[in-house]
Formats: sequence, structure tokens, C-alpha cells
Amino acid sequence: MKGFLLALVLLCSAVFAQPSDSDFGQWPRSYFASIGFNVIATRGDFAERNIRLQNKDGLTETINFPITKILMSPDYNIGVNIREFTLAASFQYWSMKGTIRDLPEDMNEQDMRFWRFGLEFTYNFFYPEFFQVGVGLGYSFSNLHVKNNATSVNGFADSDLMGSAIGVITNVKYFITDNFGLNPSLRIYENWYKAANTKEAGTQDLKSYVWQTYIAVSINAFVQF
Repeated sequence: MKGFLLALVLLCSAVFAQPSDSDFGQWPRSYFASIGFNVIATRGDFAERNIRLQNKDGLTETINFPITKILMSPDYNIGVNIREFTLAASFQYWSMKGTIRDLPEDMNEQDMRFWRFGLEFTYNFFYPEFFQVGVGLGYSFSNLHVKNNATSVNGFADSDLMGSAIGVITNVKYFITDNFGLNPSLRIYENWYKAANTKEAGTQDLKSYVWQTYIAVSINAFVQF
């Protein structure tokens, strides 16, 4: 986490330290919105472990994780370009049926819902050409809700996992016109889930974080103004 913050500070410092054009207020700005589609591969602790929560009455619940390896979701972004730099807010949301490990066969397909909200900072090489290559960093918050994946002596219950992530981003901006273009990207996010919630146990911080890697390939269409 400290390394990520240091890298972000260095990137931001570069914005304000241009020797030949230091008047930041005069830098050209533009704004954009984009919508697209993600294909996401995920690997990590979900396939290897589960977690246990205990409520104030001593009831223990086991949260079993989804082991679906490929996910798909829409991708929404808004942001600002400041010369060769881009600051964007990114949002993904999807719901689907996933396979849950360690549940009986007649119960191991359950509905799951995931959302992620993040901020991304990128530097665009070849600005202001019609073809630009961006590299940068991101930080995000996420929530994973799964139906009937928490088990106890009382039966099955829903659960939520809450966490954060840092990411590395690469993308391409291809301007078809001055105001419209395509934006394929690759995002690699390392997600740590640090809290869990069930109806019986409430929300509890996890003693051992659940780590999961998400690799997202997306294609977006954007409007810039």
C-alpha cells in the first residue's frame, strides 16, 4: 500500500513539475465519458480457503467462496484529461450465477453480485496525437454479495465481502473523430477483502485478508468534449 501511494505521489508530482510549461491553470483540459464491456479472469484465495465468523452467541458460520474463473460486466467511466494526464472514475457492476466451493451439489450454483468503484490516474504517451498509449495506477473499493454461501447449524445464509484493491492500468485511445473514439484497456487489480458480513454475525473485520487477483480486458467507446 505504501508503495502504491508513493508511486501515485510521483505521478502527480510530474503533473506540477513541467519545466517548459509550469502554469498548470493554462494546460488544455477536456472531459470524457465512456461505456464498454469487460471480460475478467480471477484467481486467488477463493479457490483455496473459506472463512469462519462467530456471532456474540457463539454461533459459527462458514463462508464458502465462488470459484467461477471468468466473469463479464459492463464498464462505465467518466473523467478529465489535463494535457497528457488522465484522471478517471471507473465503475463496474455485474450479477450472475456462480459455482460455490464446498456446498452440496444441489446448492453449489448461487446468485452473486459484484461491484467495484475506483479512481485511475494515467499518463498518455504520444499526446495529442489521434493514437495514444496510456499507463497508470488505480485504487478501488469493491463488494461481493453471494446468496446462500454461508453455512451454519441454522442452514444457509447470504454473505458480503468488502475490500479494496490497487491496480496497474494500460490502455489505448484511438480517436475516430475529434470527439469520439475507442479505448481498449487492460487492468490488473490485486484485491484484498478485509471485512465480511452475514445476517447472524453482522460485519466483522477479517484477521487474515482474502486476496484475489482480477485481470480485466475491456473495450470502450468514448465521447470527449
